Amino acid sequence: MTTDTSGSVINTTPFEDRHIKESFLSIPYICRCRQSDPYAGSLMPTSFFLNNVKNLLRNLRQEPISALPRRLTAIARPKLFRLSEEAAYRTGFGPLVARAYRGKGIALMFHEIHPDVDAELRTGCSAAQLGRIIDAVRADGRDIVTIDEGLRRLAEPESAPFALLTFDDAYRDNRTNALPVLERAQAPMTLFVPTGMITRRIYAWWLGLREIIKTGDVLDLPAMSRSFKCEDLASKMSTMRTVTGWIGTDQTRADALAPVFAAKGIDIASLVARYAMDEAELREFAAHPLVEIGAHTQSHRFLSGLDEAVVLEEFKANKAYLEELLGRPVRYLAYPYGTPGACGEREAHLAALAGYRASFTTRAGHLFAAHLEHPQLLPRIDVGYAPQSPAALASRLSGLHRAMSTRFGSPVATRA
Repeated sequence: MTTDTSGSVINTTPFEDRHIKESFLSIPYICRCRQSDPYAGSLMPTSFFLNNVKNLLRNLRQEPISALPRRLTAIARPKLFRLSEEAAYRTGFGPLVARAYRGKGIALMFHEIHPDVDAELRTGCSAAQLGRIIDAVRADGRDIVTIDEGLRRLAEPESAPFALLTFDDAYRDNRTNALPVLERAQAPMTLFVPTGMITRRIYAWWLGLREIIKTGDVLDLPAMSRSFKCEDLASKMSTMRTVTGWIGTDQTRADALAPVFAAKGIDIASLVARYAMDEAELREFAAHPLVEIGAHTQSHRFLSGLDEAVVLEEFKANKAYLEELLGRPVRYLAYPYGTPGACGEREAHLAALAGYRASFTTRAGHLFAAHLEHPQLLPRIDVGYAPQSPAALASRLSGLHRAMSTRFGSPVATRA
């Protein structure tokens, strides 16, 4: 997603963006998280704080002196952004400031729904958090609807506000952990599915990276000329953020991890089989009345680095595979990664050529009637990260997050 907590738009991966948004140095916040969410993990907050400080100091020692001012500024900006969100939340001033940024609709993005978020380095969120978000959306006056209904409401000025729930990558825990929450709430969802996650023919480098970091105390990455100590949750999460940030939207850098995976005995296909649905599971999931299936390309690569013909084939082949497997039309697409650096106008044009009615990015912002003029570049807001404060969620639901992150630029997110 586009990391914008500094007040400017830069390109990062979805994992990095989710975790920059919340500080890991806030003891009061971590305490609140653990009190309210039994799935938030088992480490003591103070222990996490101290480990995080130790890891931060270790990383700063590796920086050249000339780079320290920039590094410290990068650390401070997200914290100041978060403090501003907290102040707006506590004073009730946020919705007033963000009034022009509150759209008729909002599309929310999730990935994995973990039973233990710490065990998976907080790369997803818990079922309890999903439930709280659904409650907050409805308390905010929004109906949770299908994409079809949402587009219809965008075209009707007098229609009621709405929210869309979207999940990416076809993780099995969407079926086992998220669906029961959605059933209790009677909340529809769309699952965006890459072909390779189902067929096990995908280079899911993010799963391989997480597995190495989870299971080891040291990670040597020759391509980065770096060695990382990963001895505790704080340092493991920091390493995951740093490496995914280094990859950015550069597929060659992601490919450079393959020799490391091989040396560590990491089999990507086996990891995908551990975490993702297979064809039988997807068919059963898709048959549920609350579930719609959307496309997410064949290989989940950074589209901006591919030739036009390859991108078009990614869109068409993924659509054809899912339609044949499920026996129903697949009308909606979500671009992998979805940042301005990963997809743009070219991909939007090709998505329309491939036959999609609408497509989603990960540009943060609400949905407005003006988006009907750009249906292949609809924004989504990532809320499926942990930990998450009430202020951070309120900021995203009110539109304040986009107002602040664009320095009160255009409310309508398309290209950025």
